[in-house]
Amino acid sequence: MPKVRVLNLGNREFEGMENQSIMEILYRHGYEIDSACGGHGQCSSCKVIVLEGMENLYPPQFEELDSIEEFGLDERERLSCQAKLNGKGDVVIYIP
Repeated sequence: MPKVRVLNLGNREFEGMENQSIMEILYRHGYEIDSACGGHGQCSSCKVIVLEGMENLYPPQFEELDSIEEFGLDERERLSCQAKLNGKGDVVIYIP
């Protein structure tokens, strides 16, 4: 199973499944990320910085692409509610 490792949570690892968002994975393990829009990809309050394993996430889709452009996120920042594991490997993130 692919894992999401969060550097600023003591390097904790959270197991996930393919097609599961980073937000869902963390929530399932008892950690809640703030989300002003309720996890619909319309704000940037749940953004994370992907330090390793960007290739192990599906590319951003329509909602997330709009938010990335609107809020000026850089290429390493993704919305945790929209960034989904593709099942090919682990991801290392930092939560700002």
